[in-house]
Amino acid sequence: MNDELIKIIKAENGAASSITFREATGDKSVTLDRFEKEVLKASYPDMDFPRKGGAEKAENSKEFKFYVHPYNDLENFNLRTVSIVYPKRKGFELRLYFSKASGFTIDSDTFNQKSSAEQNPYWYIFNRAEDEFPHIGMADLTFLTDYTLQFENDSILEREDADDTSYQATLQNELGKKRVLTNSSRFQRNIQESIQALKIANFTCEVDRSHKTFLSKASGKYYVEGHHLIPLSLQDQFELSIDIKENIVALCPICHRLLHHGTNDEIEKILFKLWSERKDRLLKRGIEVDTSTLLKYYLK
Repeated sequence: MNDELIKIIKAENGAASSITFREATGDKSVTLDRFEKEVLKASYPDMDFPRKGGAEKAENSKEFKFYVHPYNDLENFNLRTVSIVYPKRKGFELRLYFSKASGFTIDSDTFNQKSSAEQNPYWYIFNRAEDEFPHIGMADLTFLTDYTLQFENDSILEREDADDTSYQATLQNELGKKRVLTNSSRFQRNIQESIQALKIANFTCEVDRSHKTFLSKASGKYYVEGHHLIPLSLQDQFELSIDIKENIVALCPICHRLLHHGTNDEIEKILFKLWSERKDRLLKRGIEVDTSTLLKYYLK
């Protein structure tokens, strides 16, 4: 599990692995790697699971509690007992066993169907602070990826709103060479890149250069705000920096707020204009995003 998904599901930690053909059709279990064991250890610190034999045949086998999620469902779950065993007499290999009773299961037909459709079945485990037992479940890799993106669509700009006032004040102060302290930002920005972007736009709104603003007391220039077209909170999805002048557009306050809080129809009109004028410049800097992906960042 990536950090973003862990935050979205309000977990303290989490891990996920693909389910192999052998696990689905032969072993009828998944083997935990060291990351998954670390997540498990948060709920079962002693790791005192039964050893040797199979989950069903070992004399000292017993079952442990987990919150089990239905397939492709990160929201709903049921408290169930699931067999977990060290299957060998020696060593630290650890397995969670499938069973229809627990709901933690995938049959060979379902596995083959999903694999042939390149949906890649995964299993996952995570902990929440308020829950006594760990959560486990199975999902398509595409489901896990889309789940994160869907959440980001609803909140990606809202996460940056708290920082934006500080950023705009710092930008105006730097333009006027006034070193005024402002609140720190979670999304660190290169103010000089923003200044260059505003200068290139000649301190006019790039949605419509006829939009009137006012003279900034701090800078002495017509007041426009810098906006990262690809939101800066998505930096970890890019190898190269997106805090560059090619990704920063100058907007009047009305157009800027519209991008953050407007209707989908209004946002889409502005985005198409801004993106058509910026995508080639970004591509030259090694930043490539298709139009449909950009729209997903904004539309709700």
